[in-house]
Amino acid sequence: RRGASRYPDLELNPEYNHQKIWQKLRQEADSKAVFIKDMSHFTFYLADREFLSIFENTFLVRHPNKTLPSLYDKWPDFTLEETGYAELYKLFEMAKEFNGKTPVVIDSDDLVQKPEATVKAYCDAVGIPFIKEALEWEPKFRPELTHWEGGSWVLNAMFSTGFKEQKRDNYVSVEDNKHLQNAYEFCLPYYEKLYEYRIRIAEN
Repeated sequence: RRGASRYPDLELNPEYNHQKIWQKLRQEADSKAVFIKDMSHFTFYLADREFLSIFENTFLVRHPNKTLPSLYDKWPDFTLEETGYAELYKLFEMAKEFNGKTPVVIDSDDLVQKPEATVKAYCDAVGIPFIKEALEWEPKFRPELTHWEGGSWVLNAMFSTGFKEQKRDNYVSVEDNKHLQNAYEFCLPYYEKLYEYRIRIAEN
């Protein structure tokens, strides 16, 4: 089953099958902690009781005035569903209700402006060790990440060395584009609801 309709003519790869990936994750989790990150408008349709019970579901949010210009740069015809904000909030509410507690939320501005404090607070909240050395890494090209649009979505991440703010002066601003304005008005309420639950990071 396809998780999105953007590329209807793209041949499906049987290795990228939900059941196979799900089985592999569960096998890995039997012997060690497993951390995965995915986009909400894909995982939303997989979020049944088993999904919610297996994972410690946590949420990373980013202000739509930063997310949407980046999305527009790749997909100028993006849909509201592809922004993922509504699905992210629905997943949050589902996890909150199912587990009887508020899921951990971190905001991307905190992550890039105060990475050590934010990651430490996150680790404390989910009960895993904080490893300061993991805040920095060696840039490395990873061919396994290039199967989708040649890896253009993740090139900056592959060649990064840590959590840092990156300026994109070439992006169209929300104020200058009607499509972005409409999407912003749709996404902002969901972001603001999630933002209220974020981990508060103390000022240095």
